[in-house]
Amino acid sequence: MQILPDFDLKHNNTFAIPAQASYFVTCDNVDDIVKLCKDEFFRSQPYLIIGGGSNLLFVENFVGCVVRFTDDTWEVLSEDDDSVTIKVSAGKKWHDLVMETAQDGYWGIENLALIPGDTGAAAVQNIGAYGVEICRTLSTVHTVDLRDGSLRDFSNEECKYDYRYSIFKEKEMGHYFIYAVELRLSKKPDPQLSYAGLQELTGHPTLTPEVVARHVIAIRESKLPDHHTLPNAGSFFMNPIVTASVYEALLREYGQVPHYIVGKEYKIPAAWLIEQCGYKGKKIGNVGCYERQPLVIVNYGGATGEEIVALSEDIRSSVKEKFGIEIHPEVRFVKTLNSNPALSK
Repeated sequence: MQILPDFDLKHNNTFAIPAQASYFVTCDNVDDIVKLCKDEFFRSQPYLIIGGGSNLLFVENFVGCVVRFTDDTWEVLSEDDDSVTIKVSAGKKWHDLVMETAQDGYWGIENLALIPGDTGAAAVQNIGAYGVEICRTLSTVHTVDLRDGSLRDFSNEECKYDYRYSIFKEKEMGHYFIYAVELRLSKKPDPQLSYAGLQELTGHPTLTPEVVARHVIAIRESKLPDHHTLPNAGSFFMNPIVTASVYEALLREYGQVPHYIVGKEYKIPAAWLIEQCGYKGKKIGNVGCYERQPLVIVNYGGATGEEIVALSEDIRSSVKEKFGIEIHPEVRFVKTLNSNPALSK
């Protein structure tokens, strides 16, 4: 375990916002987490558990403890002729895991290549792309209860996964520290190629998980900026799901509307709504919407969290005014007051 006071979080969030944390704590193993949660000073502090910082926007300095789990290992727990179950430490970079398992010939998460962040955070967010979500393969989430240091495992069903949602996003679940997850991957070909851009792989003579992953990488790199060179948090807003009547009204107005059918409802790409409002490539001060993908808000240099919040609120208001549709941030706005409560309270 390492505890660093007055820590600059710029390199721990992909927006590169230079917020300060009173303390930055790294835990290397489960014993570190248990030891931390029994420390009286930590128990008195507001705290924030982070992964790679790819879904966070620091709006102000964090007066408390920011904690990150650093173990990045994974192992095979069991396997048979059809599948393999792996246990992955929460600190494993998600993209690295995708590529390593794809190279081993395991199917299930190859569509999720190049999504930034750590595996523990991926399980919280229920990350998804190109028709696949992590919950499709996730079987178990391993946690430490920070209230008493006890261990608890959550099944897939207990996580209550939905679109960009898990039970761990609820504030009352904030005392659970995810330290590992289990994924069940297929040894037999199981390509998910229904989304646009992947359909051209249908009938590929030597299709492997790695082929799919590298195809996804090429698509994402053609549309999305690298946060190392142009700081961003990927998709800033979730795609809204609307009723059939709302979709039909849009269709009458615009003739064609991109959509995905979700049961009896329709998922409308937030990027399309934002582009219709004129934000694609628009720059205001130090922030703007990326020229190739308006769903991505970027920091062009020197931006503050408040600037990014202001632009996001302008976008939300414009979409609401033009379409009557609410879009909601996928990115979490972080202030000390909306962090997990101190454990002593």
